[in-house]
Amino acid sequence: MRLLYLIRHATPTIRPELPAREWTLSERGIQEAQVLAGTAESWGLEALYTSNEPKTRGTALVMGDALGLNVNVVDAFGELRIPEWISNADEFNMLVRSVLEGTTPERKIHLEPSIEQRTAESAEAAAQRFTEGVSLVEAGAFPAAIVSHGRILTSYLMLMIDMESPFDFWRAIPMPGYACIDLDSTRRELVVPFTA
Repeated sequence: MRLLYLIRHATPTIRPELPAREWTLSERGIQEAQVLAGTAESWGLEALYTSNEPKTRGTALVMGDALGLNVNVVDAFGELRIPEWISNADEFNMLVRSVLEGTTPERKIHLEPSIEQRTAESAEAAAQRFTEGVSLVEAGAFPAAIVSHGRILTSYLMLMIDMESPFDFWRAIPMPGYACIDLDSTRRELVVPFTA
């Protein structure tokens, strides 16, 4: 059994003047990461990985310090890419829904013209990138944990588990939150579903 903990980073300081990939942990996020590190003590982690963004690195460094683990940065674990800041929450959510749930005939999403013109990485491309990162993790020690982001974790898990609504799944992942999968299991389920 190779248990892999998938962790969504703790709460960042939102700074609209900066790209989201440059946001750091807030004071609340630092406290959340400390609590998460206490929870992770029982996991017996042997390896800890993170994306290259400050909010995930900060979460992982707090955990690594508490658990005595080095933090390995893997670019493949970066968030599903949306290239520009979208200040309108409804527009942002519509774009994320369109990316995660696609625009197949069964799931046709009607977007406003201004949203249709926005570009984002596809969920399939993000999942492929994350999967390539997981292949690096598979060469290391287990149990392992990856600190990453909600949209890309949802994209990756869409390959593993059945989701009625990937958008609702993404919205339900707490910050921070974690789930666990067994990479050796043939069953398509989370060993531990996302929880705070």
